[in-house]
Amino acid sequence: MINLDRFARATFGLAVLAALGACGGSEEPTAGMRPATEAESACLRDIAKAAGTTDIALISSESSETGTMVKARVGDDRTHWDCIAYPDGTTGEIMAEPHMTEG
Repeated sequence: MINLDRFARATFGLAVLAALGACGGSEEPTAGMRPATEAESACLRDIAKAAGTTDIALISSESSETGTMVKARVGDDRTHWDCIAYPDGTTGEIMAEPHMTEG
């Protein structure tokens, strides 16, 4: 009976490992799961400078031919900020969206 108990535990353990292995690995990394791109880093740097804080988190970014639109949360009230990073390394259109906060 002891050997059967060990076999059942081993089988269960392998089933759990197989299920966990099937749970992921094929998804694209989200903004919070990967290092920031150069465009994202430039905008995060300039948003932090404009907001006067280093309490900043990347929400998302979307690239186009003209630049990369970056969205971030800033400060204790998690105010949403936008920024555009241009291909030449400059940034612009840095602005807070005061009506867009998270509580």
